[in-house]
Amino acid sequence: MKPYIQISIKTKSATVGWGVGEKLIDSLSLNGGLLLPEQVSHNADKFTEPFIGKAASDGVWASKAAIRVNGSLSDFYQDFAWRRKKAIKSSGSVVHTSQNVRGQIVPGSARLNSACSEQIDWYALFSVWCEIFPPQLGMLHLFSEPELGSHEKNNSFQIGSFNAALKPDVPNIGWAMFYGDEFAREVDSDKIAASGFPIEKIGNGYLVRVTNSIQDVASDFSLFSKRRAELKSLFREEFFLIKNEPSI
Repeated sequence: MKPYIQISIKTKSATVGWGVGEKLIDSLSLNGGLLLPEQVSHNADKFTEPFIGKAASDGVWASKAAIRVNGSLSDFYQDFAWRRKKAIKSSGSVVHTSQNVRGQIVPGSARLNSACSEQIDWYALFSVWCEIFPPQLGMLHLFSEPELGSHEKNNSFQIGSFNAALKPDVPNIGWAMFYGDEFAREVDSDKIAASGFPIEKIGNGYLVRVTNSIQDVASDFSLFSKRRAELKSLFREEFFLIKNEPSI
């Protein structure tokens, strides 16, 4: 399996407004438009509509539909998905934040899976997404051979999932992580900064990186792995689901 980039965000913020969709497409226009969609859809498994520009995507973004639940019709907002087959090959989706029958906020999600490329400023893109979708949790990671070949294959870390919708878990530390909402209290910012890890306070949370460059994950995984283990030790013991680093 080839190395790939994964961006995953869980957010409690409202996502259905078209202004959010416009900002998302604007973010994909950065870096020379190398991540702009070729197709868009409500279904990440079925693409029928070509992407013909930002304005034309208004009708696909958060379009309302209805589903019958216990004999009654209930409205919901459909997902927004996109893909690109040519370089840089990528796909992504937005699942909108909603409210369940108990009045609880069900966090939405924004995800991007892409082929690796040094033509993209991945950290800048992730930072923009953290502004568009203020994260409850967020991750940017480059998955390379040591992790792709490990026993953790296809787990929630590799697919960019934080498990349960209402009570997400933190599987592992990606190259960059955003800890917001209830997860922000787990961050000892002074201790993390004193240990030499890049950390920024943004809104109600913290954006923390393992190293200065995401390319370190591919070019010097031993260094990245060592630093990740050190960073993990600055959190409480049971905070991460994955305890050990993969064998190199």
